[in-house]
Amino acid sequence: MTQLAETLFRNTPPIAWPQLLTSHCSTHSSEHNTKNSPEHSSENRTGNRTGNRTGNRTENSTENSTVINQVTYCQGQFHIAAQAQPVMNTDSSHYLTLIGTTITSDALLNLLSTLSSLQVSAQISGNIVVYPPAHYPLQLTSVESHAVTNNSNPVANNSATQGDIVVLGLTALTDTLKQQFKDALASWSNDYQIDYALSQTLPSLSEPGVVLMDMDSTTIQIECIDEIAKLAGVGEQVAAVTAQAMNGELDFSESLRSRVATLTNCPETVLKQVADVMPLMPGLELLIATLHQANWKVAIASGGFTYFAKRLQDDLGFDHVYANELEIIAGTLTGNVIGGIVDAQIKADTLQALALHYQIAPQQTVAIGDGANDLLMLKAAALGVAIHAKPIVQQQAQVALNHHDLEGLVGLLQAANCVESSW
Repeated sequence: MTQLAETLFRNTPPIAWPQLLTSHCSTHSSEHNTKNSPEHSSENRTGNRTGNRTGNRTENSTENSTVINQVTYCQGQFHIAAQAQPVMNTDSSHYLTLIGTTITSDALLNLLSTLSSLQVSAQISGNIVVYPPAHYPLQLTSVESHAVTNNSNPVANNSATQGDIVVLGLTALTDTLKQQFKDALASWSNDYQIDYALSQTLPSLSEPGVVLMDMDSTTIQIECIDEIAKLAGVGEQVAAVTAQAMNGELDFSESLRSRVATLTNCPETVLKQVADVMPLMPGLELLIATLHQANWKVAIASGGFTYFAKRLQDDLGFDHVYANELEIIAGTLTGNVIGGIVDAQIKADTLQALALHYQIAPQQTVAIGDGANDLLMLKAAALGVAIHAKPIVQQQAQVALNHHDLEGLVGLLQAANCVESSW
């Protein structure tokens, strides 16, 4: 095992650490082997230790191999090993996934130092496994090209197309230490504009999976019912109730029926007006393309309306959509919803049903949403992700994306590839 001070890494971005380590280890291995070669060995001059000399060369070659199978960090030192130790096989092991447009060496080294110190203070091994960093896409190439052609904003035209992902392995976390980590991560995340996920499992794109998404304020950037209400002349009244419902202050089903009732006699054409200008959440098309390429299923379960969910399905290729159906008679909204309401429990049940239908393993289930009525769905998934979420959801969700849009989920789903990669 080789030990290296963190100062060696301070001026090199983490994405380039594999090349740095390979170069450093190769150089030192070459120097060591040259120093111990026959031309530099006293044994060579004696002429009577041929067998020992041969044995020593073999041993040196093994000890100074440039193969790197595991990198760990502890209190300012990196430990480079040619043989990986099984450190992530306990019930208290966790993975920490970091995603950002750029992850600097300063940001990562500060985090490693903080987390290692917390572990040592808790009388737990301060060793943290560092997996090979990687890139993940921030946008579709075709979308990027279209944006550059049609957008005169030079900042937008120079936007990054790839982000950085780093995965750390935490060998043992007690409940107390886990909370300390979360507190430290929250502050660090805000300082460096980097999102993170602390989880015990990593869904892999190399195996089939399913993503279930909320619609309003998740796949699209608006609340459709608020937009309908504006055009119907009751915008402020409905928006206030929507905000309370999304914050968990009102029963969702009752609040939805009361809001829909205010839309009585609204012409159906208003729905088309809203649907025609629905702003997609950035990263949505990238996410769908990534999932379908990996043979994953992606669906919508929404407390909103089928009119908009089916429009998204037709335009973007969602495999399934589940939402509420507005009653429309003679081209006019009656103010009623047909059938039962897609509420929090229905969303969670839908995720389970999809996984069962497609024979998807529980650890391959992902859910993403922003409101209180998404919490059961997020908790039912192996990876539950809150996106630009309400405070109550931020507090309870396993993962919260605050510095990404939906491209952040694409990044999180690359974490398993990092763990499976070699240095």
